[in-house]
Amino acid sequence: MMLNPLLKISLNVAFSFLLTSCAVSVHPIILESEATFDPQLLGTWEDIANSDRAVVSRGAGNAYAIEYTKAGKSAKFEARLGRLRDHMMLDVWAAPRRGEMHESYKGVLIPAHLFFVLDVKPDEVAMAVLDPDSLLAALRSGQIRLPYRQSKNEFTLTGTTEELRSALGPYLERPGALPKREKWNRARRSTTNAPYPVDIPCFEASAWREADQLFLRDSYWRGADGASSVYLGGGRTLWLFGDTWIDPSGKGTRNGARMVSNSVAIQTGTDPANASMKFYWGRASDGTPSAIIPDEGKERHWFGNGIRVGDCLVLFLNRVISVNTGLGFESVGWVAWMVENPDAEPSHWRKRRLQTPTNPLGVLTGFAAVRQFGDYVYAFGSEDPVKSHPIYASRWPAEKVRLGQLMSPEWWGGERLGWISDSSSAARFPLFENGQSELSIHFDQASDRFIGIQTAGFGPTDIMMRAAPLHTGPWSSPKLVYRPSEYNKPNIMIYSAKAHPQLTGGDLILTYATNNFDFGAHLTDSLSYFPRFVRLMRCR
Repeated sequence: MMLNPLLKISLNVAFSFLLTSCAVSVHPIILESEATFDPQLLGTWEDIANSDRAVVSRGAGNAYAIEYTKAGKSAKFEARLGRLRDHMMLDVWAAPRRGEMHESYKGVLIPAHLFFVLDVKPDEVAMAVLDPDSLLAALRSGQIRLPYRQSKNEFTLTGTTEELRSALGPYLERPGALPKREKWNRARRSTTNAPYPVDIPCFEASAWREADQLFLRDSYWRGADGASSVYLGGGRTLWLFGDTWIDPSGKGTRNGARMVSNSVAIQTGTDPANASMKFYWGRASDGTPSAIIPDEGKERHWFGNGIRVGDCLVLFLNRVISVNTGLGFESVGWVAWMVENPDAEPSHWRKRRLQTPTNPLGVLTGFAAVRQFGDYVYAFGSEDPVKSHPIYASRWPAEKVRLGQLMSPEWWGGERLGWISDSSSAARFPLFENGQSELSIHFDQASDRFIGIQTAGFGPTDIMMRAAPLHTGPWSSPKLVYRPSEYNKPNIMIYSAKAHPQLTGGDLILTYATNNFDFGAHLTDSLSYFPRFVRLMRCR
């Protein structure tokens, strides 16, 4: 195989104008199966030190497409993002335009990979490429063992992906492995170029009664609301519930059952229609059922959402007290718990309450939705008790969440200010109005946009969908996606509509909760107060 000539063609297509001195590789360091996608990288970036410019858009799968312009000349690249130990790596290779190579080389061109270490922030990217002189010295001295080939003007790593990761992981921790990082700023948008709301994807929705059985089979667990989900990996999904009926007798009835403040379940298998489910709750000292996350004095704690970050699970809950007005409860803040062994059965969880900041705005942090996008965990919540339910966003570096350090969030301050510190006196800016205290936000790869799912109001209500190009917006107005069959039932409450993008059996799986303003219906309607599934299929 003509390795060197083909590599030289690949380099001359684009890398020759990108960098004058660099170490390239025959093989990738980030495989397609290990690639992650951070929407923060999308957009136009400018090098602070010169006029270089890069436009980053979404490629196939989790890849990026990059058009790089230097001194008026441009070239196209593809890239994958992934982790190498504690470093976020961007693996870049040339994507030649039509006509930039001879037809005889097509299909046999070996792409040369260039590796960058990134630190990604919303409006700034700090990046560094492997220092070729330091790396070559380490290779020649035997400090790291990695196959390579060198000629007068070329320095090429020839090791496999496994060899690259094994050798370069420890090497990057050494002083001098990386030169000073270059900073790139997001190109400032004029108001005329600000992003506009995107179209809402088209879905056809239907009730999914076969999947509903997942919540109905257990003779002890007899219904709950909430029904948020957290993907734990390995085909396992954690379900989080609010007030829950537990029948200690196991007769499958609510007569004589006890209502506890929260419970969980583990679903094994991603298709609810044929998955298995096991439910968990706590047990008081006298043996009676209790909440799995304990109440505190007069406070009951209802699950909002959760997030698994590495080997830890962080759960967000709403703190409520009983009152004699409205629906009989009032929110008094939020709380978070850390589970240190999320792969264990919930009955054997090692969990601890985390320290959380004060919340003068009254946002139910993490009760609406919690997601990880790139290196940050984002918690969405409505302002309570504002009836328009404005939705606010806060965030932490994912590593801080993994360590349970939630005391210093950043808040979205709008397009002009971006993300602001918790100590800032600047006003927080809602992502959108007319949200709900419980909803979901996720990135939909098929339509390349963010999707929000919620109900429209409270009582007999519809399930709505909205969309945005970024998780910070701008968000479209909501559009009806499904009217539940319970809509015309007397005294019905329909709420807590959410998407569960990790589930299969449809293009997008939703759930919603039902309840009744007449509490006696809990005892007379055996199907009331169970979550219901909705299956969405994309319009063809």
